[in-house]
Amino acid sequence: NTMFAVAEFANGQYVFFNLRNVNYEGYQREVTNRFYFEDGGILRDGEYQSHNGSQPRNVTVKNVRQTPGGCWGSFVAACRANNPKMANGNMYDAHYSCALGHLMNISYRLGERVPFNARAGRFGDNELAYREFMKIHDIASDGMGIPQDQAEYIVGPWLKFDGEAEHFTGDYSVEANRLLRDPRNAEFDIPSPQSV
Repeated sequence: NTMFAVAEFANGQYVFFNLRNVNYEGYQREVTNRFYFEDGGILRDGEYQSHNGSQPRNVTVKNVRQTPGGCWGSFVAACRANNPKMANGNMYDAHYSCALGHLMNISYRLGERVPFNARAGRFGDNELAYREFMKIHDIASDGMGIPQDQAEYIVGPWLKFDGEAEHFTGDYSVEANRLLRDPRNAEFDIPSPQSV
């Protein structure tokens, strides 16, 4: 149960979503956010490391107030207290941050099976995406022992999403837009702004 997804924004920024649900002897578990900069540097765990390999330097990361219980726990506490300020963020930020993961999952759900030994041919000229993907490939092959000649990936299509209108455009848009809402759970649909 491992997933890798890439989102590219209009300004050229990328977001990588990387889930490695693996366990084998010697595997180093990691839950972190990494920030990649135009100069090739990486910010990870409060430390900036330049692309040219010069000495890493610490970066001050602002501490913020958090309601105990993480994102979900603070949301439940805020609902119970009828106090939105108790949540560890507002509903708009929550919507946009979790929507990105759902959009990536829609690409996965529209994906096709390809042989496990097919080396990530759909990343175009994005060398960083290819490198991150190959880490997962190597973990699965070398660490977990998945035989390359007997397994498959599911590779989803590149999708275009209009963030203002909140719908897909271009190739696969009809199929992808169907997956934005689950017809089996109509009672959970959020009404459109025009209908409120």
